[in-house]
Amino acid sequence: MTAMADDLRSMRFADRVAVVPGSTAHPSIGLSCARRLGREGASVVINGRDPVALSAAEQGLRAEGIDVAAVLGSMEDDTLPSRLVETAIAQFGRIDHLVNTIGGARFVGSFEQMRRAELIDTIDLNTWPALALIQAALVGGLADGGGSVVNISSGSPRKTTPSMVAYAAGKAALNALTRTIAADLGPRGVRVNAVSPGLTKTTGTKAVWESDGGHRAGANLVLGRLTEADDIAAAAAFLLSDDARQITGVLLDVDGGNHLAGGWSPIGSA
Repeated sequence: MTAMADDLRSMRFADRVAVVPGSTAHPSIGLSCARRLGREGASVVINGRDPVALSAAEQGLRAEGIDVAAVLGSMEDDTLPSRLVETAIAQFGRIDHLVNTIGGARFVGSFEQMRRAELIDTIDLNTWPALALIQAALVGGLADGGGSVVNISSGSPRKTTPSMVAYAAGKAALNALTRTIAADLGPRGVRVNAVSPGLTKTTGTKAVWESDGGHRAGANLVLGRLTEADDIAAAAAFLLSDDARQITGVLLDVDGGNHLAGGWSPIGSA
């Protein structure tokens, strides 16, 4: 590949504008996505609930020469999706890409102890912020230039981890939304995909990897290395870019091969 081709590929998002909520923790999938898109030429709107962390993330991105605007607030605030879109348009004149990173396990435990509100709250957290931001972005002109969306899902729906049943249900619902919205918006030129991380090195999983840098957890994966937030960002950037212009409605596993884990067989090896 020529140096010119390398330069063109490195600026896949020149003159584009991306909104990435939940993008202040370090390390985190949201911050890595904002940084990756910004390094490839995008102007980015970031968001977080902690004003100190939001300011630090904004300053860090700006120090790299990335055009960035920061919006304080929680995605559970019904006004925030519109404010993010309005900020993108006011600061940068348009909106082209969304990375929906908001989610989490509101309830951790067996289904036998789970209450109705805990299930509903967990499904809500893993679906509504993404849906609300897509709705707001469409009002703001996402479909005008052939936009693209990446939702951050999880490998949990394919597993039967008893303590994560509510989270798995929430992400399964997000996957269904991703496929259906992709079908609905395809004729309008908007692509919608999802990335499915396995265990990833973020602030939320420090208890698993901090003591040894993730070597023990990574050793259990097919590729022998714990997934990092930048790995997720690379996949998201591909799906958002014109390199993936014929891809929509897919769920891309980025998990070091964890989805390849085999099951038990009654037939022993010779």
